[in-house]
Amino acid sequence: MVTADKKIQIFIFKGHPERVKTQVAPVFEIDNSESYMEVPFEFYLDLPEEEKAFVEGFNKYIDGDFKGSRRELAKSASKIPEAKYMFALVNIVLGKFREAQFLLADFKPEWKRYIQTWRVPVLVVPFQTGDKALYISIDEKGLQALNYLLEGKSAEEIAFLLGL
Repeated sequence: MVTADKKIQIFIFKGHPERVKTQVAPVFEIDNSESYMEVPFEFYLDLPEEEKAFVEGFNKYIDGDFKGSRRELAKSASKIPEAKYMFALVNIVLGKFREAQFLLADFKPEWKRYIQTWRVPVLVVPFQTGDKALYISIDEKGLQALNYLLEGKSAEEIAFLLGL
């Protein structure tokens, strides 16, 4: 069980998705303040509403407005796979595991927006010891790890099952 001092968080990796893999690593202080998804204003105005909602939801998470993030991502989750994925992660952070499970049930990964923006959400699930965490990325092992997490397995159990 994850306690208040060992909470699940989302770390925004700034880089190409192929550069961040699901892994076990030491816990570190997460600061996403430099990770906003930026869209030039002149392009933003012409974006479809679901694209705007995706960008807003992503950035609201970084601002610490989890409920606002969830609200915006819900607007785009049916049309944008990356929004659906981020929506599921925000639900996990908020403790809404059943909703996340529903969102990821038949999830088909598509990461073009994360590749284009070089912003990759990594779910950080602390070990009970507090010194290590399971960093769940968007690779194949990451999707398996999310399923295990939503089944109720601990970070340690998931790491063992995936050979990490």
